[in-house]
Amino acid sequence: MNNPKVSIIVPVYNVEKYIHKCLDSIIKQTFTDFECIIVDDCSPDNCPEICDEYAKQDSRIKVIHKTENEGLPYARKTGFENSCGDYILNIDSDDFIEFQMIEKLYLHAISNNYDMVYCDFFYYNISNNIIYIKTQLDPNNYILNIKHTIFELNRNGVVWNKIIKRTIYENLEFPKDMYAEDKYISTQILYFSKNIGYINEALYHYQYHQESLMNDPKLIYKRYFGLNNNYNKILSFLGNKVGIDVSVFEPELSKRLKFIKNMNPWYYKNFIKKLLRIDIPCKKWRIFIKNIFKTLFHAE
Repeated sequence: MNNPKVSIIVPVYNVEKYIHKCLDSIIKQTFTDFECIIVDDCSPDNCPEICDEYAKQDSRIKVIHKTENEGLPYARKTGFENSCGDYILNIDSDDFIEFQMIEKLYLHAISNNYDMVYCDFFYYNISNNIIYIKTQLDPNNYILNIKHTIFELNRNGVVWNKIIKRTIYENLEFPKDMYAEDKYISTQILYFSKNIGYINEALYHYQYHQESLMNDPKLIYKRYFGLNNNYNKILSFLGNKVGIDVSVFEPELSKRLKFIKNMNPWYYKNFIKKLLRIDIPCKKWRIFIKNIFKTLFHAE
């Protein structure tokens, strides 16, 4: 049997409420020459069983059950290492895609031998309002693309609205840390992709979920350190490996780094500690603040 034209990688963790819609949108694609590699990252819900049932019903689906939870970036890495398609497409398991997405991206990719083809997407916000997100890049200006997709505070530095040549993925380093891992991977993809195509149409549906790991206040430390580590990787890639003077990304770079610095939980811990040292007559008020402090930051 020949290798499939496209490998779809779907990392799965605790998305029982959404996985059916995601997988249904994949198996109903008008383009059929694909494999779908589901990476179960030790999901604690019924996702492993649900994914196995889909694999039984569709031979194009392969499920990999990891023995250790390593996070989204390494789940994507595992999926890629077990794939064999000419092009790679990542899909988040709580999202879904238009039924013609793969066909449109793939046919456009082979029409001009593009390294990467991307499209616009729909964003479902916290109120479930649908917002059309335009993601147009400049195919000849890497610096401008990095400024607008990696360092600006927007949603464009993602990997799931892009179909990418396997040879590009073979050059990538997958970070260990979550949070902004898409930004680091996209930085590399944009650098290695010399021929970029675009479809002026929203084909991907990105859904915001308040219960998502990305929005869990208990993970404030992990979120900050993940952002900090991955942006350091981005700067290292641009400065040391690619040889770009990162000052060309100003003022967007400084704004982004300031944003990350302000997320540092120690900044707020120290601020609250100073506040608690103020001689406030109302003891109940001080106890209330201390309880908030303990709840947010798990203080001893």
